[in-house]
Amino acid sequence: MPEAAAAPVLFETRPAGGARVVGFARLNRPRQLNALTLEMCELLFAQLRTWASDDAVAAVVLEGAGERGFCAGGDVAAVIRAVSAGGSQRFVYGDAFFETEYRLDYLIHNYPKALVSFAHGVCMGGGVGLSVGASHRIVGDRARIAMPEIHIGMFPDVGGGFFLNRVPGGAGVVMALTGMNINEADALFAGLADYFIPDEGRADFVARLLELPWTGEAAADRAQLTHLCLAQHRRYRAGLPESNLRQYFDAIRFIAAQPDVAGVRDALLAAAAEDDYFRVPADNLANGSPTAAHVSFEYLRRSRQLSLAQVLALDLALATRMQRGSDFIEGVRALLIDKDRAPRWSPERFDEVDPEIIAWHFT
Repeated sequence: MPEAAAAPVLFETRPAGGARVVGFARLNRPRQLNALTLEMCELLFAQLRTWASDDAVAAVVLEGAGERGFCAGGDVAAVIRAVSAGGSQRFVYGDAFFETEYRLDYLIHNYPKALVSFAHGVCMGGGVGLSVGASHRIVGDRARIAMPEIHIGMFPDVGGGFFLNRVPGGAGVVMALTGMNINEADALFAGLADYFIPDEGRADFVARLLELPWTGEAAADRAQLTHLCLAQHRRYRAGLPESNLRQYFDAIRFIAAQPDVAGVRDALLAAAAEDDYFRVPADNLANGSPTAAHVSFEYLRRSRQLSLAQVLALDLALATRMQRGSDFIEGVRALLIDKDRAPRWSPERFDEVDPEIIAWHFT
C-alpha cells in the first residue's frame, strides 16, 4: 500500500451500472500541486489507451489529489535542471516531456469514451491542457485558472493556440500574454469548462455517475452523462461568483484587438490606470519576457485556422526551440529554481526583440 500511495498517478476502476466499470485517474503529487512530470504523462497515456480499448470501461474520470488544486502545470523545473546540467543529453528529457505531454493532450481531446475532468482550485498551463480536452469538463469552487507561461519566458502551449483563440472577445489573447487568473464563472464563460460542481458536491456526483446504466455505446453514454452534469450544474450554479470576463468584455475585446504586443501592453496599462482589475495583468505583461510575449502573439496569430493536431505540432516545434534559447531557462530559474523572482530577460525591452529572433522560433 505505501508503494501505491507514493505513485505519481493513481489508477483504479469502480463498479458501475450496466455491469461495467468507471476508470479513475488521480494526479498524485499534491505537495507540488500535481505538477506533471514525464513519468506522469507516460503513465496517463498508457492507462488511458488501455481503458479506451477495454469494453468493460464505460467512462473515465480525471482528477487531482489534494485540496489546493487539480494541476499547476508541467514540472518545467525538471526540464531546465536537465538543460542546465549540460552535456550532449541535456535536451533529451525536455524533448521527451513535451512530445509525450502533447500526445496525451491530443488523446484526451479525441478520447473515444466519456471522459470527465475535475478542475478544482489551481489549474494552470499543462493542467488546463489536460482538463480542457475532456468530453465533460467540470470546474470546482475557488478555481484559479491561468496560462502563466509569460512569467517563465515560455508560450501558452498544450494546445493553447487552439482553445485560447476560441475564447469569446479575444480574452484568450489577454490570458496568453498576461497569465491572468480567471475564476470558475470565467471558465464557463470562456468555454474552458462546461459545468460547475463545488467540492462539497463532488462525492454525490461521483455516486450518481456510478449508478448510471452504462451501455457501452459512446454516444448514448455521453448523452446520459451530459444530463447528469447539467442537473448537478443547475443544483449548484447559484454559488458561482461573478464572471470578470463577462463584466469587462468590451474592455478586454478592445485590448485584444490591438495589432501588436506593444499595443496590447499600452492598452492594458491604460485600462489599469482606470480600473484596478487590469493592474496585475498589465504588470505581468510589462515585467514578463519580451521575447516570449512576441512569440506568443505570433503563435496565436498563426494558430487561428489550424486544427488541434497542427497546433500541437507547432507547440512541439516551439517548445523544443525555447528550451534551446535563453529566456525560458532564465524564467524557470528565477521563478521555480532559485526563486529570486528577478529574471534577466534577453533582450530586456519589448522594442529590442529582433523580428529574426521571433522567426527563428518558428523555423
